[in-house]
Amino acid sequence: MKDIILIYLLASLAYKFIWRRLVKFLNLSRIVSLPGRNVFGLVISGVNKPEIYVALTKLLAKYNVLPVNSLIVSRNGEVEITTFLDFTSSKISPKKLSEELKRIACIKNVEHIRPLSEGLIVDTYHFPLIVSGERACIFRKSVLKGLFRDIKEKFRDAGKVFLYYQGVKVGENVYEDYKKYVKTSRDILFLFAEAVKAIGWGIVEIVHADFNEKIFLIKLYESIECELCKPANEPCGYFSKGIIAGLLSKLTNTSLKVNEIMCIAKGDPYCLFEAKPVKENY
Repeated sequence: MKDIILIYLLASLAYKFIWRRLVKFLNLSRIVSLPGRNVFGLVISGVNKPEIYVALTKLLAKYNVLPVNSLIVSRNGEVEITTFLDFTSSKISPKKLSEELKRIACIKNVEHIRPLSEGLIVDTYHFPLIVSGERACIFRKSVLKGLFRDIKEKFRDAGKVFLYYQGVKVGENVYEDYKKYVKTSRDILFLFAEAVKAIGWGIVEIVHADFNEKIFLIKLYESIECELCKPANEPCGYFSKGIIAGLLSKLTNTSLKVNEIMCIAKGDPYCLFEAKPVKENY
């Protein structure tokens, strides 16, 4: 038994060590805080040609202005570049830099995003946020804690049931949405796995997917829902479990029951969900 416990602990430590080095964090930078730095935001719009990027890079290098974060969106031959810049070591002002940018032939307009205070800037230029053509909203961990942990503490079993059935509905909606992009059930499932990582919910690994027997085994690493519940004595992924149940039930056209066998909230290295057909009672 001691050997098994030791192996388990070593596996958990190895996973955390490797994961920290493989995962590439992405700071969306809707809010940039660099105390003591002279930061300023520019929204540059123009024709999507290589010249616009070359000219911008040359100007930043010429005046020793450092990019902090940038977002480039192009459509129909037009481009919008949103960039937060650090002018601390530069002798040019944001206004003067904007004037020089406007002289470039392929740049049509330059808008400003001013800092709220020294070193603090918020992207208030863009609203609303859109993901895959639908309006979206970003919740930080401190807000999600109230949605996924506190509701279970306050309402106990009722809160868990509520989260599960909310998840089921989300999973059903995911199916309806994703079938617009891919055709087969297997492709929808693997698109879901990639999307979960893309939105920051966790990292999905499809361990087993038998569409004939309708049995599935899914690992979810770094689940934000379950991370919020640490430490716990039982699995906490009720919302995630509901999403998986709703999606897989749609994919198989069968009512599936999902159990969370392992959970990071209680010290496991990942969350593990098992899905199989609901047994009917006669």
